[in-house]
Amino acid sequence: MTQSVDLARAQQKFARRQRLVRWRSWLPWAIGGGIVVLSGLIVWLFYFSSAFAVSGVRVSGADTVPVATIEQTAAAPIGTPLAKVDLRAIADRIRGIPAVADVQVTRSWPRKIVIVVTERVAVVVVTDGSRYELVDATGTSYRTVPDRPAGLPEAKVTGVRRDVTIHSVVTVSAALPDTLRSQVGSITATSPDSITLNLSSGVKVVWGSADNSAQKAGVLSVLMKRQAKVYDVSAPDLPVTKGEKR
Repeated sequence: MTQSVDLARAQQKFARRQRLVRWRSWLPWAIGGGIVVLSGLIVWLFYFSSAFAVSGVRVSGADTVPVATIEQTAAAPIGTPLAKVDLRAIADRIRGIPAVADVQVTRSWPRKIVIVVTERVAVVVVTDGSRYELVDATGTSYRTVPDRPAGLPEAKVTGVRRDVTIHSVVTVSAALPDTLRSQVGSITATSPDSITLNLSSGVKVVWGSADNSAQKAGVLSVLMKRQAKVYDVSAPDLPVTKGEKR
């Protein structure tokens, strides 16, 4: 009788061990299958379902550029799963707006596209006598306005190499100390090598080209300690004054 009981217990233990072995052998397959199913569900949820579809955009950083213009240019694919949206393409379209210097486009889960705009900042207003163009520090003309804006030096640019001349004028303006830039009433240039500063006091500064602008600015600051009607720093190693008061 005892032997029968022991045999039954041994058989039960053996059966349990066999079930455990079978369970352990199937466990990796079960885990792998679960991961595959979960991965498929995640892919479907983010890339094919409408649960995380684009519902709109959020724009910041826009001051002079209308938000409606940015939204229209962005052409965000409303209803498309957010994970599938080509953010670079949206950014490239917005950079095509003349007044936009740069833009960052990111996803804001669960359903928004965030657009952060950096607008161009005018450092000089360029005119040919009939219109005024706002130009930023890169020399890019990005907006035409009917009237001259206050607080910006005016550059009267003429000649055939206009774009190059504008870049030269911006370089010169950027090189000027703040105290001197505030005295500039206008800048005239018929070519990249013939830039002249017209101060509000009536004094003229013959600058020449944009080459060595930092050196020219330093020479001019010293030269202006002597009162004159014209300061010529086009050759900074040999500066000249005209109409100097004795």
